This record gives sequence, structure tokens and C-alpha cells, in this order.
Amino acid sequence: VSLAWLLLALTFFSAGLLRQFHEGTPYSPYVPPVVGSLLFACILFLLLVAAREWRRGAVPGPGIRLGSITPILLMLLVEKWVSLTLYNPLFYWIAPGSAPAPLLDAQFRAFAGVGLLLVCALVGWFSAPALRKTLRRARPSRWPVAALATLLVVSGAYLLLGLTAWAMGGGLRLDWPRPDRLLLWIVGGQAVLAFAEEAYYRGLLMSEMERLAPRLGARSAAARRWIALLSTSLLFGMEHLRLDLTAWDEVLRQIVFTVALGLLLGLLIMVSANLHFGAGVHAWINCLLLGATPRFVDASGAPALPSGTYIGLTLILAFVWSFLYQRRRQKRRGAA
Repeated sequence: VSLAWLLLALTFFSAGLLRQFHEGTPYSPYVPPVVGSLLFACILFLLLVAAREWRRGAVPGPGIRLGSITPILLMLLVEKWVSLTLYNPLFYWIAPGSAPAPLLDAQFRAFAGVGLLLVCALVGWFSAPALRKTLRRARPSRWPVAALATLLVVSGAYLLLGLTAWAMGGGLRLDWPRPDRLLLWIVGGQAVLAFAEEAYYRGLLMSEMERLAPRLGARSAAARRWIALLSTSLLFGMEHLRLDLTAWDEVLRQIVFTVALGLLLGLLIMVSANLHFGAGVHAWINCLLLGATPRFVDASGAPALPSGTYIGLTLILAFVWSFLYQRRRQKRRGAA
């Protein structure tokens, strides 16, 4: 069990570092880079372990074998290999060369979202229980409720902020982004990317860690959930770390923000059991940070409120709605 914890911690940490420092991965000079990296060698080794595990079948008894944690190790490393090796050459092969840089960036994010969804479909087969749980939380029938809930909580946040500004006599107005092709790509691309990230982090990875937790020594349901939440949130924070920040306080602030956001989105999905709702809130936060959402401005046209005010209030309303919705579902089940 201790060795399993060590391997999981090292793989989660390595996966987070690979997103930032993949250029330093050792490569072989004798084979193509796609299959000649140390990362690909690790994946090949884990696939051999998974094949052996499949041939042996379930073995009763205490403890945990390497084959038991192979599915989540493959989920972590296969996604990194595909995204770091294939995304850039494939995108620049199909992308128009004459497009401006902001539009190319928005299109690449949409492309990365589609790629991550395909990767989720691939790595989901490594763990049938995690795949089933993810698909259950991402049923198409849950999308209308999630879309309505996202619209209500976001509109509610703007309404509360607007009423507060009006009551305080601030003279603020709502400034809307200019509708153009770039805005459509940003909004559409972030919607796809947010859903793909929720399916990967708070879907497959969180479900698999929750499934593994009893084998790792977690006895209570609360401990299993917190192990899954903390591990995936730390990975989410590491992978969204910006390396162009120079001040340590900015780096620390961003780490705290991304890890906390991962925790809150994970809790939101656990309570609502709806990946679409988490993805909707996630996509809106991304669009807000990219300047693709309305903002309150003062008389000079400068933003009157920091981004954290919108995000914090929206998350509060999202949790209120989730708890109320969950309580209503439980009452219906009890009545049935």
C-alpha cells in the first residue's frame, strides 16, 4: 500500500510537471520522437502490466498490486503523451496560416477540447467502473437542467452585483463584449474545452481515485471522496500554472486559485452528479478571465470589479442551487 501511494504521488506529480517542462523529457536518437521518449516507454511498460493483469484476472486478498493502479497511471500518462506529442503538429497542419494570433489561439483551445474528449473515450476503457460513473454523470438528458442552472446562477450573480451597485449609487453600467468571429471561437472553444476537462479530471480521474481509495486504506466514504478531490485538484492546479509570472506572490496566488477552483468544481459535481453543470460554470469562468463576458464598468469605462468577485458569487449561487436540487431529488426518491 505504501509503495502504491508513492507510485501514485510520483505519477500525479510527473503528469503535472510534464505539462510545463515536457521539453526536458529524454528522447532516443535512434527512433522517431513520437515513440522514442521515456514517456512512451513508461506507457508501453504499463500496457504490458495491464495485459498481464487481464490474463490473471481478479486475485483475492489484502493489499494492492501494480496492476490495480495501472488504469489510472495510464489515464495520466496517455493523455500527456497524446496532448504533448500530437496536438501541435496536427493543429498546425489543419489550421489556416493567415489567421491572426488571437484567433489561432482560440481555435487551438477548441481543437484541444475535441482532442481531450477523444482521449477520454480512449483511456476510459482502462477502467470500466470509472467510465460508467463518468457517463452516468454526463448523460445527455442532464444537459438541459445544467444549461438552465448555469444561466440562472450566472444571471443571478450579475443581478445581485447590479442591485448592489445601484443601491450604493455607484453609477456602474454593464459593458458587453463586441460580437465578432473571435468571440464566437472563444466562447465555443471554452465550452468544448471545459466539458472535456471536467470529463477527464472530475470524471475519469476522480472516479478512479475514489474507486481505488479503499484499497489504499481509506475506510470511510468521506475519506475516499477527499482523496479523489485533493489528488485531482492538485493535478489541475499544476497543469494550469503559468510560467510567465515573475513575482512569487503571483505564482502562489495562482496556485491557490486553480487548486481551490478544482476542489470547488469537484464538490459541485459530487453534489449535483451533473458534469454538464460543472462544465458550464467552468466555461463561464474561463470566458470571464479571457474577457469574453459582460463586465460592470465605471463612467470612464474601466472595470469596476475584479474577476474574483464574479467568480466567487457565481460559485456560491451554484452550490446553493446544487444543494436545493439534490434535496429535491432525494425527496422525490423518498416519495417514490
